[in-house]
Amino acid sequence: MHFKLISFLLFVMFTVITCSLIEKNHGLLQVKFRLIVFRPFVGEVIAAKLKESNAEGLRLSLGFFNDIYVPPPLMPSPSRSEPDPENKNQVRWIWQFEGQDEYPIDGVDEIRFQVHSVSYPSVPLEQEKDSKPFAPMVIKGSLDADGLGPISWWI
Repeated sequence: MHFKLISFLLFVMFTVITCSLIEKNHGLLQVKFRLIVFRPFVGEVIAAKLKESNAEGLRLSLGFFNDIYVPPPLMPSPSRSEPDPENKNQVRWIWQFEGQDEYPIDGVDEIRFQVHSVSYPSVPLEQEKDSKPFAPMVIKGSLDADGLGPISWWI
């Protein structure tokens, strides 16, 4: 027999928890929840919102998942970054189409990206106090194809 490991993320969001009956040593709870199973595949096109933009590229969010990264080599070619006048800790990425027209990635529109790779990092034994939270799944996305990037680019 051959087994294939299938990895995915499971999100549970409790919406209502009510206690119906409590007796000695046991109780009855009524729970309503939403369950999201998320398993993107390489090549899939997904729409997300801009969460962060810096010299290392873009960080995108689906609302329930925030570990989507678009590094500079996977941005539309040619692209460049410049300081963001509205947020001095971030940069704004700009696609220069055919050397003339400039299209900024400003976070106003949804951004279509193509899944380039999906990784499942191993759980760290220890985590530094000021480090970012552990991400059980990391998606690397690409904007370097027709129809990808902010939706306003293609309307």
